[in-house]
Amino acid sequence: MASRSVDMQCWKCGAELKNLLLPFSRYEECSKCRADLHACLGCRHYDPTAADACREDKADFTLDKDKANFCDFFTVHTKAYKPQDTAAAQKARAALAEMFGEDLPADDVDSSLTAQTEADRALAELKKLFGEGE
Repeated sequence: MASRSVDMQCWKCGAELKNLLLPFSRYEECSKCRADLHACLGCRHYDPTAADACREDKADFTLDKDKANFCDFFTVHTKAYKPQDTAAAQKARAALAEMFGEDLPADDVDSSLTAQTEADRALAELKKLFGEGE
C-alpha cells in the first residue's frame, strides 16, 4: 500500500495536524493533546446514531470509541472535531462557585492550564491545612 500524506484535525482538541502519513500507526497521537488518532471518534465511519456508533456493518464492536483500536475499516475523518457546547457546564460551575464563594477562572484560559491551576490551588490549600510550606 502506498503512503500518502493528509492534513487533518484532531477529533478531540481540533488541533491542525499537517502532513500525516497514511496509513498511520495505531499508536499515532495528536501532537497537542496526545489523543489516540486511530480511534473511532476520528474515523469517517463513526456515527453516534448508528448501531454500535459505526456505519461500517462489518466492523467489530469497539467499546472505547476514544481509544486506539485495530479496526481494519478505519478511515481518517479529516474534520472529525466537533466543538462541544459548554454553556450548561459553565452555568453549573458558576452556580457552584457562587455557592462556595469562589471566583471562576477566566473563560479564555486553556482548560489544561485551568486544571493545572486548580490542582496547584488544591495542593496549596492542603499544605496550608496541614501547616506545611509556611
